[in-house]
Amino acid sequence: MGKTRKKAKKSVSSNAGQAMSKRILLADDNEGIRDVLSRSLEFIGYEVALAINGAEALAVFFDSVFDLVLTDLEMPVMDGLSLAGHIKERSPGTPVILLTGADRETVLKKVEKGPVDSVIFKPFILEDLQRTIQGALASREQEHGSAGAWQRIGANP
Repeated sequence: MGKTRKKAKKSVSSNAGQAMSKRILLADDNEGIRDVLSRSLEFIGYEVALAINGAEALAVFFDSVFDLVLTDLEMPVMDGLSLAGHIKERSPGTPVILLTGADRETVLKKVEKGPVDSVIFKPFILEDLQRTIQGALASREQEHGSAGAWQRIGANP
């Protein structure tokens, strides 16, 4: 099942202390993307658990506690939207950020009233991902468990 990387590298960024205690579940069927994102998130200071599809991610989520879920949209077995729906049923305050390379207009219509808190369109830069994660976590903390404002990164308004 999900693999957790135990060693988190310390970041030189100003949020390293804040990130150190935060756990992120990353679900993506592409091994290369999982590897790059997990290493980047660990460098920033997050603890990252990995899953190769939505069904595995859901099992990992139910077995542990996570501060945020980062998921690809299109995966085998269970896609990211279905995963987000199941997570929000169990833990409405857990932010879910969707990563996708799919058509913007189609994706935005799908997620507009759905369980996703933010969407990041590929390709993206690490700073956008970091800013989105920090915003989602800050909203969660400010609202004591309720989902933060829905955001679109990389999308045309």
